[in-house]
Amino acid sequence: MLLVLGARLCCATAMAGFSVLNGPAVAQDYFAGKQIRIILPSSTVDTGYGLYGVLASQHLGRFIPGNPAVVVSLMPGGAGISSLNYIASVAPKDGTAIGVLAQEVATNQARHLSGVRYDATKFKYIVRVAPNVPVHMVWHSAPVKTIADLKTTEVLTAAVGVGGVHNDVARAMNALLGMKWKIISGYPGTNETRLSMERGETQGTVSPAILFKEQLKDWLDQKKVRVVVQYADFRHPLFPDVPAVVELAQDQEARDILTFMTSISTVGRGFAGPPDMNQQAYDIIRKAFAAMLEDKAYREDSEKRGAEILPMWGEEMSAYVNKIIATPKQIADRATAIAEGK
Repeated sequence: MLLVLGARLCCATAMAGFSVLNGPAVAQDYFAGKQIRIILPSSTVDTGYGLYGVLASQHLGRFIPGNPAVVVSLMPGGAGISSLNYIASVAPKDGTAIGVLAQEVATNQARHLSGVRYDATKFKYIVRVAPNVPVHMVWHSAPVKTIADLKTTEVLTAAVGVGGVHNDVARAMNALLGMKWKIISGYPGTNETRLSMERGETQGTVSPAILFKEQLKDWLDQKKVRVVVQYADFRHPLFPDVPAVVELAQDQEARDILTFMTSISTVGRGFAGPPDMNQQAYDIIRKAFAAMLEDKAYREDSEKRGAEILPMWGEEMSAYVNKIIATPKQIADRATAIAEGK
């Protein structure tokens, strides 16, 4: 069942965005009196998906002619698969439902996971507002200075749960690159993994790169931690001198496996509409997102809440997703086996 959160946006400043959308009169009326739902793949807004969904729900309407209501709807289930299936086959195609995509949208399809009934090549991609890049840090007392040192020196790293990025990419580095991460799995959350480092129980852990802009900035400034590798296929702007894990691959197979596993970082927090979405509605919403991401109030609100803005627009996002879906089966299978510790 969909849970709808949010309320109609105040229209006091709505006219400010209209100049961005200088279309025919019909465009001014298209969304008038309508409600746009932003579908989240989670049971709460207190997630990364929720952060970007709520921000959009509170700002996007100012840039859409007709000032429609914009609300957030929660659709948990299947680690994001339920919401993707809904967007693909049930959601209205008139622009009144768009999704914050689960970042595994492409890898789930490439792995032919049970329950996947969507075809991600057919979504109408609007924008990825920000990537979701994890970085691996080590405590200042750890016996390694760079990622290269992990080839000869073991480091105990704290990991949330038993799967996911905290575990999977470190396992892949061990299997493919000869690294010596000793993964201590089972921590309930990132606060606990970081605390374990501080207490000396472990020597490293994984954290979103964006947290080092504010929340963990003191750790870098005071040289309490060293960030040694990024779990992505590109270097995050906050860490231009820290290698992305795909750069460390010594052969094409390893590079392909690591690219596949870290593609979720690049997909990040993206918005898309259903297949065959009304083109006029798509154009209006895409222009509204473009205006919103440049808007001073939105950017200040994002900064205050710890969200970043590093957009990848629809065409590029679509091409990237299609590339990951086209990953050869043997690469996807090997990535899955490594993640499962096989």
